[in-house]
Amino acid sequence: MKAEAQTPVPSACKATQWDPEAILGIINLDRGSFTCVGYAPSQRRRCRNPIARNDRAFVYGLLELLPLMDPSSRKFATLLEEAAYRSLCWRHGNQANDILKKWEASITALNLPTHEAKEKSKQSQSYTKKSQSTGSYYTRYTDKHVKTEQDRREAQQDQQRKSRQEEHDKKKKEQERRDKEAHERRQQEAQKRKEREQQARERAIKERREWQQAWQNYVTKWAAFKEAKHEPSTVQQAQALIPWPVKSGLFRDLTSAHVRSFYGEACPDTKTTAMFKTMQRESLKWHPDKMVNLYRNCAPGDADKMVIGMICRVVLELREEAKTMASR
Repeated sequence: MKAEAQTPVPSACKATQWDPEAILGIINLDRGSFTCVGYAPSQRRRCRNPIARNDRAFVYGLLELLPLMDPSSRKFATLLEEAAYRSLCWRHGNQANDILKKWEASITALNLPTHEAKEKSKQSQSYTKKSQSTGSYYTRYTDKHVKTEQDRREAQQDQQRKSRQEEHDKKKKEQERRDKEAHERRQQEAQKRKEREQQARERAIKERREWQQAWQNYVTKWAAFKEAKHEPSTVQQAQALIPWPVKSGLFRDLTSAHVRSFYGEACPDTKTTAMFKTMQRESLKWHPDKMVNLYRNCAPGDADKMVIGMICRVVLELREEAKTMASR
């Protein structure tokens, strides 16, 4: 890398007996030129990035002015802070405070005179007119540019704060929207769950009533069937008259599962000790030997005989289950 042309610091350093370029470490000894004064952690050394030309010229101007000023003055501190900001590349701008503290410590260690600077300037007769002229020029120059830079930084900081606040407000608003949507979803799900539970209860009540009505119909039809004077003349008529132990009461719906469900759901004695006696009575109704009482003058077909046998087996199974439960 080609070394940058250095702007020489005038004899002000000699007059005040301290060299800001050396004390502040402006020159990167690895490069022999003015590079960023920040530390590059990834390289474990001082940064070698060049400084912008206008910043470099500004810093060299400050190096001319600083030796002429009272180190304890507010203006000295302001200019030193500005020099720190301008001596860093864009990557290490966040190290400005650290650099400033380092420089302040180095200057403090010099034990430079403060109020005595006036008398010392009187003793430097050969330096007075030119240095005062130069100092006055750089004072005006730096005052203008420091204020401009400070205004720029303040505006930048305000913009950053505004951007952070806008981002914060945006995230907060988005979170509130998500929370509201989640709350509404939970409410909707709770409402739907409540409706499903209500519907399930209503279905259960309705089904319970249907089974109760089916049993009542079964008992009523059996009483009427026993008292009936009309004799069926065909098997189809007999099938229509017989009170079958299924929810619909129809011959076509007879299966072992439907018969078991009918007694398990419709019979009021189910799951009680009275179930055994009830099934005992039912077994007498549906015993194959009693088939003649069901079909009377009609000769039942093979399908009818199979159905009667199936009903009898289911009833006997339920009777045994009831007996086992009663004996526990």
